[in-house]
Amino acid sequence: MVNLEDEKMNKQLLKSLTCLLLSLFVADTYAEGNMLGFILGAPTGISAKKELGNSRAVDGALAFSLRKNESLTLHSTYLFENRFPVHIQDAGTMNLYYGLGARFAFIDAGKDRDKVAFGPRAPLGFNYDFTQQNVQLFTELSLTMDLIPSTEVDFDFGIGARFRF
Repeated sequence: MVNLEDEKMNKQLLKSLTCLLLSLFVADTYAEGNMLGFILGAPTGISAKKELGNSRAVDGALAFSLRKNESLTLHSTYLFENRFPVHIQDAGTMNLYYGLGARFAFIDAGKDRDKVAFGPRAPLGFNYDFTQQNVQLFTELSLTMDLIPSTEVDFDFGIGARFRF
């Protein structure tokens, strides 16, 4: 039997976290280092990134999950970036990045239906910053581990693009 109080609390938590993530990027819209774009794969949706300087950044996504039993996901990660001396005719720079963050997923089927899964995520990826354009391409593989409502370990993979504004 579905507990309506838990369902309301889970939905409110997800809405609050979504607003918090979006406010991080909207708060300083006119500052440099803000990016907005998309990610395709698992998950698929809107991707945002805020460069913090000193090869550090915070990224996040509000996306639909292609995983069994999940619908909407929200994640945010603190990233460390290492630049590689990879240049394609001075068109840009390639970076390796890795980090640690958290992921929330709204479960819409199965034994944990109408609950919110939560756990850490640890991505490893590459991004390519174009020198002349305000575009960044990226690809990442992320280890995710749900701690609640039950323990599960999985990998997510995505490719995407972000645009600086």
